Amino acid sequence: MEENLNFKKETMAFIGAIESFFSTNGVSYHLNFLKNWLIPPQNEFDFSPQKHPAQLLVFYEKLVPLFDYSDLIFNHIEADTAFVKAIEADECGVERETVLLDYCPKLLSHGEMQNPKLTFLDIFLFFQSDTYKLVYKEWLLAALENNLDLDWDQYVAAFYENTKKMLEACWLIHERIITRNSFKSIDRYYHMAIFESTSPLALEPELLDDPFKVIEFFFSLDNLRGHKAYLKNWYKAALAEEQCVSDVADYFFLYNQFTKLFNAGYLITAKNLTYQGVSFGGLPAITDQFVNGDSKELCEVNTLGAAHMANPYLFVRSFFIPEKIKQLRLGLLEWLYAAFSTKSSIKLLDKEFLFEQYEAMMMMMEAFFVMISKPVLSESDERDYYAE
Repeated sequence: MEENLNFKKETMAFIGAIESFFSTNGVSYHLNFLKNWLIPPQNEFDFSPQKHPAQLLVFYEKLVPLFDYSDLIFNHIEADTAFVKAIEADECGVERETVLLDYCPKLLSHGEMQNPKLTFLDIFLFFQSDTYKLVYKEWLLAALENNLDLDWDQYVAAFYENTKKMLEACWLIHERIITRNSFKSIDRYYHMAIFESTSPLALEPELLDDPFKVIEFFFSLDNLRGHKAYLKNWYKAALAEEQCVSDVADYFFLYNQFTKLFNAGYLITAKNLTYQGVSFGGLPAITDQFVNGDSKELCEVNTLGAAHMANPYLFVRSFFIPEKIKQLRLGLLEWLYAAFSTKSSIKLLDKEFLFEQYEAMMMMMEAFFVMISKPVLSESDERDYYAE
């Protein structure tokens, strides 16, 4: 944690407490341990913590400092702005974590996942750390005496739920600035998945340096409306058991082009690339779409959200995660087999996934189209893109 040396000493103590708490087990184990402590299982396979006093004491002694330090640094001293900024994640970062983290918080709101500080402000809104410590000491003694009866305290539910939220927030901090497991996972996952998890079609060496050429070539073949029509026909043919496409070579070629688009999107995301524009003289399908500098085809962009239309890089960064790419590739392969055969159909597959696959392909094409239709981000837009 070399970059964390500028944190305040109180912050470093909090980080140390989190590191100690998760040193032996992940958040799932601790949440289950807490549940079995406060709500002991009533059966012959009783593995509640009070049956193992040493484990209960260790858990208690590591839990209490989390309340002390978090209450101190978020409520009683001047905010450590460097720390608050370090534990935040943007929307795309959160979306990646939901795919790659071993445990994704289930109790935190989207805003709390982006900024865990909000969780600590919430749990200390009505109770201070001393109150939590007093309650947990009483629960510890009751558990050690095997006499835990939660009916006597009207605040049991509130303390229990707040503690679970605190542990999830601490887990995010642990993953983001202590072990950086989430970011290491992304780097490792991306490294392994460059082609083996995305496509057997390796991009040509020059395209590795400029993946935007894949997009340019794609839209030199046809305009956005034409590609969307092909995709719709492909989808319908794959759904129809008694129907198959006649122009097999065209759809196999289209399948390969979509696969290359996946690879290009991955490289654009992994390298934080931005499109700098091209002379439309070499792209007749795109040239025909512009009149006085405006795109006639922008009306075809009707699936992509407004925020992503304004900045398609936001969509690309959240979309091109290896696990998603792999899922889309497998889905397209099923479409290909079904469209080529009169004896198979994708209609028996999960309906929600089928629609999501179709919608995702539409949004991907639209995002790439907007990207090359508005080739150069202004200096301020580019700063905003990377800040996101």
